[in-house]
Amino acid sequence: MDLAIQTLGPALYVVLLAGAVLGLVVGLLLLFDSARVLRWNATLNTWYSTRQAMRALDRPVEVKRAVYRWHRVVGILVLAGAVITLDALMFGFTTKAVVRGFRDLGSSAILEIVFETIRIFLVVGNFAALLAASLLVFRPSLLKGVESWADRSYSGRESTEALDVMRYQPDELVRSRPKVIGTLVVLGSLYALFGLSLLLR
Repeated sequence: MDLAIQTLGPALYVVLLAGAVLGLVVGLLLLFDSARVLRWNATLNTWYSTRQAMRALDRPVEVKRAVYRWHRVVGILVLAGAVITLDALMFGFTTKAVVRGFRDLGSSAILEIVFETIRIFLVVGNFAALLAASLLVFRPSLLKGVESWADRSYSGRESTEALDVMRYQPDELVRSRPKVIGTLVVLGSLYALFGLSLLLR
C-alpha cells in the first residue's frame, strides 16, 4: 500500500493540478472570449458509442457442441481442476495467513470473516463442479435440463441503452450563460489550486 501511495500520489497530484489549471484557462476564456470556447467545444464534441463497442461482446459464443462431443475429456479436465482446487482450499489454505497479509486494510476479525466466507463459497462451487464433471463423464444427458434453464443471454447493450443517449443540456447552459459558468469555473479552479498548494507545505 505504501508503494502504491508513493507511486500514484504524485501522479494523481499532477493530474489534479493540470485539471485545475485547464479549468482556470477555460473559465477565463468563457469570461472574455466565449465564442472561441464554444467553437472548440463544437470541434471536440465527438460522440463515442459504447453500444457499438460492445456489439462484438454481445454475440453469443456456442460451445455446447464441442462440450458434448468431447464430454469425457472436458469432464475429466473439470474434475481434475475441481479436485486440485478443493485440495488447496481445504488443506493448503489458511484464512489466518491471508488475514496477516492484508492486515493493513482493516480489522482482522472482519477480514477473517470475509476471507472465510469466500473460501466456503469456493468450496461449495467446486463441489458443484465435481458433480457437473462426473455427469459430463458418465451421463451428460442429465445436464440438459439444467442447461436449458441456465442457458440465457444477458445483453450489456440493452442495459446501457439509456446511458448511450446524447444530452446537450450542459452545452446549452454554457451557451446561454457563458459568463456565469466562466465565473463559477474560475472560482472552482482557484479553490482547487489553493487546496493543492496546501498539500505542498
